[in-house]
Amino acid sequence: MESATDGYILLVPRVRGDREEGDPHSGLLIIDTAGEPVWTRRFDGDIYANDLTLQTFRGEPVLTYWQGESFEPGWGEGEYIILNGRYEEVARVSMGDGLNADFHDLIITPRDTALMMAYPRTEGDPPIRSSAVQEVDIETGEVLFAWDALDHVDTDESDHPLPEDEERAWDYFHINSVDEDADGNLLISARHTHALYKIDRETGEIMWTLGGKNSDFTLGSGVEFRYQHDARWLPDGRISLLDNVSAEADDDGASRALILQLDEETMHVDLVAEMTNPDEVISSTQANHQVLPNGHSFVGWGSRPSLTEFGPDGKVKRHMVFPSNMFSYRALLGDWVGTPEYPPAVSATIRQSGTVSVAMSWNGATEVVRWRVLAGAEPDALDVIKAVPRDGFETETTIDGEPRFVRVQALDVTGEILTESEVLPVSSF
Repeated sequence: MESATDGYILLVPRVRGDREEGDPHSGLLIIDTAGEPVWTRRFDGDIYANDLTLQTFRGEPVLTYWQGESFEPGWGEGEYIILNGRYEEVARVSMGDGLNADFHDLIITPRDTALMMAYPRTEGDPPIRSSAVQEVDIETGEVLFAWDALDHVDTDESDHPLPEDEERAWDYFHINSVDEDADGNLLISARHTHALYKIDRETGEIMWTLGGKNSDFTLGSGVEFRYQHDARWLPDGRISLLDNVSAEADDDGASRALILQLDEETMHVDLVAEMTNPDEVISSTQANHQVLPNGHSFVGWGSRPSLTEFGPDGKVKRHMVFPSNMFSYRALLGDWVGTPEYPPAVSATIRQSGTVSVAMSWNGATEVVRWRVLAGAEPDALDVIKAVPRDGFETETTIDGEPRFVRVQALDVTGEILTESEVLPVSSF
């Protein structure tokens, strides 16, 4: 039987609870497919992180993530950070024209430009929170393309109620993903109109609307979606998305990962594949559907603390459940090589038995296979004591004798030294 796909899983874990009571706000996390942490970065206080993804920038694999301030009901103002394989910041990406990037999506194009979105407020009766898209040159910050929903989509298309608080702007559209096709035209998803829109990259005009109140397509059986996320073009012209189904977690039904086949001549859409949440529950917010190169679907269930990998036949290949008080905006799977620029962490403690316990970890490293422990009476005269296999995020071993100083070296699969820690004095138990 075909197995689950290997790689690293990217999450943005957030703990449910009141920030004022000291709950951690958010963080970035990479785990392996066994669930073991590989890299973690925590954000506390008013800083919120989101949308950790693997992309390509200047021909090299990079991590991208958003950081800033988040607002209810589900949007933010901040910027995107780009990290290389050494976890060094190589660029920050901001929007122009006085807008602040929202946390829902960043797409780095083959041109090394960034597609981002924002939620500008327009005063009126009622005040409206629109949705904007920009393409920005990452190096120069120049805005190359700009689009605003209010210029193209009437508020009558919204299915979102007016807020009870008259001072709060009406989020009538709520954009949550952006993508581009081979011609550069954009595909955007709007949660509050239950529709996808194809946007002409040259004119900004809507080429067609799929779903919602004014769909240009007839929908085949099972195609209708609501509160959707993560609409993406696939290489063969099909579209993948995550159908949240409802904004209420207690409603009947279950969220679904969908693949749709569009015929832009007959303006008809058929359902190609449907993969339902294995727990048969609704992800009322967030969530994503990633179609992998091997045809598998990797699905993060957003507000539901779990992820699932489905085979091309729709059968579950992997299902991971997180702690009940945690959720992740998305879950993504991919290849990543991390060799941090900072040294490994190490601790060495004399136990009551007289042995020395040595613990070692290199946050973000993916190529470590073994650890070598060096110890001695002087910091500049250390001998190799032993080598041990890497055992998860933190490896622990013991050494005999009475060394005063310890250092560890990280070894790759060939036995070459990747890096070494600082020399550390041994502490008492």
